[in-house]
Amino acid sequence: MLSCTQNQQEERSVAQYIVDINNPVAVSIDDFIIDIDTIRLETTNESLMREINVIHIMNDNFYILTNDGAYIYIFDSKGKYLAKINDRGNGPNEYVRITGFEIDPVNERIIISDNFSRKLLIYDKEGKLINVIRIDFDPLIIASHKDGFINFYSGPRRLFNNPEMEDYNLHFLDFNGKFISSEITNETPNRIDISSSHMVNCLDNGDVLFQPVLGNTIYRINNNTVSAYYAFKNLSKYKLMTKKDKEKFISSTAPNGECHFKEKEAQGYLLTWGEVIDLTDYTFFGFLGLEKRRYLYYSKKTSKTILIEPENVKGNKNLINILMSYPFTAKGNRLYVSPRHNLIWEARGNINNEKLNTFFNNMDIDANPVIISFSINIPEKNI
Repeated sequence: MLSCTQNQQEERSVAQYIVDINNPVAVSIDDFIIDIDTIRLETTNESLMREINVIHIMNDNFYILTNDGAYIYIFDSKGKYLAKINDRGNGPNEYVRITGFEIDPVNERIIISDNFSRKLLIYDKEGKLINVIRIDFDPLIIASHKDGFINFYSGPRRLFNNPEMEDYNLHFLDFNGKFISSEITNETPNRIDISSSHMVNCLDNGDVLFQPVLGNTIYRINNNTVSAYYAFKNLSKYKLMTKKDKEKFISSTAPNGECHFKEKEAQGYLLTWGEVIDLTDYTFFGFLGLEKRRYLYYSKKTSKTILIEPENVKGNKNLINILMSYPFTAKGNRLYVSPRHNLIWEARGNINNEKLNTFFNNMDIDANPVIISFSINIPEKNI
């Protein structure tokens, strides 16, 4: 078995970009986040929704899945309600619950996976059903690939009868949803029952960025290759999970993983249980545990990074809670957040941002969630 250092060197040697993790820096919210814009999602009887779980952007429209897994709502860039995917049921062309959905920007499609009924449901960009594909395994996160699909797997053990699917992170499927081949060996043979719906980032050109849960390498999948794209080089006071750490982590954890996650956080580990989000000039990496969030921003122009701990950002705490919510998606150089209603009510009249104050003060308590977008201004002297 490779030692920790050897293993990290091997990963870095094959990755296209090395992302340094330096110690966190203190920034001011007013200096770090700029060009704030607000989007009020239209509230009607048809569009009334609960808390947002996933947001994707395609052709400047928002595609939003709520926490109940029942519907996907479609809004335009200004927040006007356009349509809703509402095919919940037990029929042949219906889903029991949406367990994952991705966009296919090249073919302008929406791909829904339902592991309760073992179906893929394909919709056009307006939300009209195109095709239903029955599959013989529990789909997790499905993205388009060439003339078929990819199933992304980085979580619970014993989901598949096929050992090749069980032991690999990527499963390539044909256009009928039939298994063809696998890629990327799963590093944790006795995995715990955790997964992340945020481990995949579908790019506008059809490529996909994928980060296995607890992994230190981000892979890029295009039409021809699967390659290590980013790899972390840890220069910080924190620790990253090595193969040996993960083996011990898996063998000693409670069934839901909660106790051991807290223990690892207390020991100073950065847990790669978040996602990678591709922007035009930056790449965002989320390090999430149960009680700690840390955000890493990588400049594509300078190859420099900055690590942010939201709780240590300087400035108005209500504004920080709003703007440093975990980002759902990105477009161009803008990140998009949708803060919970309780954060908004706490912030009303208590933030030093006139635009947001006016926006929040005009909100109805029964209105839909809102979306806030912004750009980031990374201070070069700190990176």
